[in-house]
Amino acid sequence: MQVQEAKRWVTNSAMAAEYSADLGDARRGRRARQVGVSIAMKPNLSFPKLFSNEAELEGFYRLVENEDVEWRELLRAHAQQTVERVAQAGEVLIIHDTTDVRFRTYWPERIRSRMSAVSVAWHGLQVHTSLAATASGPLLPLGVLDAQPFVHKNDLPDYDKTTQAYWLDEGGLYDNEAERWYRAVDQTEQQIRGASARAIHVMDREGDSYALLGYMLAEQANFVVRCAHKKRLRIGETTVVGKEHVQLGEVRPKRNDCDRTNPPRKGRSALLTIRYGEGKMIRNDKSGVEKLSPMDWKSLPGELRMNVVEAIEEHPPAGQKPVHWVLMTSEPIGTVDQAMRVVDIYRRRWLIEEYFRALKCGCKLEQRQAESAPVLLRVLMLLIPAAWRLLLLRQLGEEEPDASWRSILTPPEFRILKNAVPKAKLDANATAAQCHLAIAKLGGHLPRNGRPGWETLHTGWQRICDFLEGARLSRRDPINA
Repeated sequence: MQVQEAKRWVTNSAMAAEYSADLGDARRGRRARQVGVSIAMKPNLSFPKLFSNEAELEGFYRLVENEDVEWRELLRAHAQQTVERVAQAGEVLIIHDTTDVRFRTYWPERIRSRMSAVSVAWHGLQVHTSLAATASGPLLPLGVLDAQPFVHKNDLPDYDKTTQAYWLDEGGLYDNEAERWYRAVDQTEQQIRGASARAIHVMDREGDSYALLGYMLAEQANFVVRCAHKKRLRIGETTVVGKEHVQLGEVRPKRNDCDRTNPPRKGRSALLTIRYGEGKMIRNDKSGVEKLSPMDWKSLPGELRMNVVEAIEEHPPAGQKPVHWVLMTSEPIGTVDQAMRVVDIYRRRWLIEEYFRALKCGCKLEQRQAESAPVLLRVLMLLIPAAWRLLLLRQLGEEEPDASWRSILTPPEFRILKNAVPKAKLDANATAAQCHLAIAKLGGHLPRNGRPGWETLHTGWQRICDFLEGARLSRRDPINA
């Protein structure tokens, strides 16, 4: 996948195709397209600030509050465009993971309707996402193939029959949360079936389910899954690969995450010892958790055979727990390069974490004032392509740092950034990387803090938007009007 080709995906005309929803009414479809492109261009703004006049704002509210607008249809165009990009790439990763969408509860009687009370302090829902990405070369997000909003049945009170009925009707009321992984694999495999592309499903430890692995092996789906239950895995004779230097991505704990086995970690270069061999997983008929399977438990074989690659970090920094990955895979591992490729595939999984940050920090999902789950789901589907575009722009800047500033900024935005951050010394030959750092600096980023985060980039971009709005208003000359 070429970086130059990917730049065409983020233009205004290209983004219009991402929002070309078939909503059963031509006027409604035009409104969705106009609203979507506006959100994609400035996803960090609140909706009243984003739409320049009352008519546009009223049109947006009519769209997201209209019960005849099916939220799945709002995402369908983006998913179809993603399938086309998958077909162009030839071989892709489909990275699966879940994120919480939470809102603080200030008064119990003011919980937004049809959402679950996760705790005394928070209410909301969860979204299981399947993000397509390039499998080799520049790491680029290709788009979201599937998004499953859901709630836990145990988080809903028994007396709230309306909320239960709503989520049951939407297919998002789960007794067994493992079902979402099975459905995601099944759905994405169906979507790309005609794309002539080879997909590899990538999952963290939550994807370590005997039933799910058995399903993927039976369906001949390709996968790389990190092992969570090492006691069930039997690894035969292994081959040790010489120590390899790799770059580890940053890991941040999830909100309310008490899992001490996955502490926060800054990105760093690490020396890994790689081992690989054939392994088998034994079915545990005594496990009540495994029997809560979306598949018929008795139909699964007594053991699953697959390839295993183990990566162990040597000499981690003081106070840091060493990285230790046990990766179960359908990919070949007959050579050193093939084993290292499995490790490289899993390293690319961090991209979905960055996507969730783009959705929450860059697009401000959890600050949106949607008062009910149906409205929030329509807003979410409008923000998903916008978050993908935001992440793609960031990746393009990192994968091609020497590209011109024109790849990420318009001329007015560049002029404002140049004047707002004179120490950046931006000129006509400024690069995308220099502009990224200048935007972060405008948002309060300090070089000693390492790579700019979404918050500082968002703050810097917000200031540029404010300067642009001020310039637009000043041209009206309200004092002498």
